[in-house]
Amino acid sequence: MHYIQSIARSIEHDRNETLKLARTIPADLCDQQPAGLVQSPCWIVCHLGLADTLQLASLTTGTRERGDYFDQFGPTSDHANAREHMNARFGNWHRAIDAAAETHAKLVEAIRQADPDKLAQPHPAESVREWFPTLNDHLMYIVWHEGNHGGQLRAWLHAARHANLIHSTRA
Repeated sequence: MHYIQSIARSIEHDRNETLKLARTIPADLCDQQPAGLVQSPCWIVCHLGLADTLQLASLTTGTRERGDYFDQFGPTSDHANAREHMNARFGNWHRAIDAAAETHAKLVEAIRQADPDKLAQPHPAESVREWFPTLNDHLMYIVWHEGNHGGQLRAWLHAARHANLIHSTRA
């Protein structure tokens, strides 16, 4: 099996687990920030959807348009407005989770279909070539990014339990 298939399988599994946990969070709590946490579940889920959208474009069209989605859920966005932006973009918490799952499935399929020779070439989006010289480098980042934000959601669940916001034993 080529490493690309392993990457696809890994991020598919990780996202499924992350979204399974997200679905356990009540909609009325998805924007809470217990224990001084900065990123709420609604920001994390929408940020993952944004990342998938940008990464999918890099793999399929070679473009990286930022726009208002990036402004709302990019790395320097204002987390305090996450629920408002989520509702405006997706309608509600559950639809945001579903949208993140749908976009991620498209990204995983694009990774599975990726040409290894194309992945070894310079990244098609010059604006990110400093960080990701090739699409292979970008794939490695995708693996890290998935784990990082999945871990943040798990940390949120832990903090929410300690703040008595939720009473689940999952995490």
